Amino acid sequence: MNQADLDFITSVVGPDRVSVNQADLEAHSRDESFHEEHPPDLVVWPESAEEISRILRWANEQRVAVIPWGGGSSLEGNPIPVRGGILLALYNMNQVLEISPEDLQVQVQPGIIYDELNKQLARHGLFFPPAPGSSDVATIGGMVANNSGGMHALKYGVTRDYVLKLEVVLPTGEIVHLGCNAFKSSSGYDLTRLFVGSEGTLGVATEVTLRLRGIPENKMAAVAVFGTMKQAATAIFDIIRFGLTPAALELMDPQIVGLVNRWRELSLQEKPTLVMEFHGGPATVQEEADFVKEVCTENGCEEFQVEASVEERDRLWEGRREAHNAVKYLNPDCLSIIGDIAVPISKFPEAVETSYEIGGKHDIRVVTFGHGGDGNVHTEIIFPRDDEDARRRAELVSEELVHFAIGVGGTATGEHGVGIGKRKYMPLEHGPSLEVMRRIKRLLDPNGIMNPGKIFEDGQSPTPSPFHQGYASSAR
Repeated sequence: MNQADLDFITSVVGPDRVSVNQADLEAHSRDESFHEEHPPDLVVWPESAEEISRILRWANEQRVAVIPWGGGSSLEGNPIPVRGGILLALYNMNQVLEISPEDLQVQVQPGIIYDELNKQLARHGLFFPPAPGSSDVATIGGMVANNSGGMHALKYGVTRDYVLKLEVVLPTGEIVHLGCNAFKSSSGYDLTRLFVGSEGTLGVATEVTLRLRGIPENKMAAVAVFGTMKQAATAIFDIIRFGLTPAALELMDPQIVGLVNRWRELSLQEKPTLVMEFHGGPATVQEEADFVKEVCTENGCEEFQVEASVEERDRLWEGRREAHNAVKYLNPDCLSIIGDIAVPISKFPEAVETSYEIGGKHDIRVVTFGHGGDGNVHTEIIFPRDDEDARRRAELVSEELVHFAIGVGGTATGEHGVGIGKRKYMPLEHGPSLEVMRRIKRLLDPNGIMNPGKIFEDGQSPTPSPFHQGYASSAR
């Protein structure tokens, strides 16, 4: 990179919001996945759509990669800058711009953290329901980019169901406004939903308007313990089949329960466990919990315990949210491939069983948990960090699980996104329609600068420029 180029970027945001320091590059070279680290060539902290517009217009002309970055908590390498370039760290764009209680809406910048947003909304009796496991670090921009779901998706839906409007900076630098404030519209192509889940490959969202829900009058949590995973998984199927919709319906296998007990000092029975939550009026909550208990009992439930107090409920859900961290930090000599296949609900029990069968076939440890109510099976495929043969076998386990899911009409990824790890499955899952996605990408990003190397296995990456080569060397 020549001095004129560096001077231009600095002129846009100022010298204090540009960095080529090794520590900053390394901090933005990886997410929570096991995928290989790749540092950007520089990190920029923009504070407005106008700044981002100028940077993208310049990067598009120079054929330089640009990667939007939220909280870095993604699980498929979604924001890893695999081809270097400019990383837009959106931390400073973290404001709630307007809360409209009368319209059940909020307008925010992309860098605000999920938990912080809900803390502010609670003053108005409102909340944004999708609840990712990393809610304390996940940003709204990242949730929009990955169409994040979470533990409340069964009852309330995922991020896509709540995005009403977006302000987006396109790769050309053009700023566009998508959507409207009405809860429904039949006007033209739904461009808002096109950008939700696009993983930063089409543009940068700089403002998001979300619809909200009222905080439920009552909440009740319950734990159901089973003798086998098949019994627990079948109970989930029956709960959904009978038309029940708990606010959350989470599955934890005995290994996960044991790890969570150690990590959070809980005392759950180390058996197949369902963790549930019910929202509504007092009578409704109790009636639904009683019906679910009956269904669980018919499927071999050994113990059904209600956690009615706020303290008990919060402690229980803290344990469930920490499942991934428990695996990560209590297995320091291991890595894990994190899977999130989703299958039709009738296939959920089979998907759980198949996870263990495939792991056993390849002599690889597999633990399962996840959002059972919507058929989303989370797997942690664990292997020793320095064992290349075990890594190869773990990757085979992941691959066979994805092939199983797609084969029964499911998907490679229920909520983590495609990123790096799921690119190779896109042709299998989407067939000829993948070419339609490529055409959309080429239309909006003809020079392939936006988060290259994601979603499509062949990239659409820009040709490495003098900026990329020179900056990489000067940053070391």
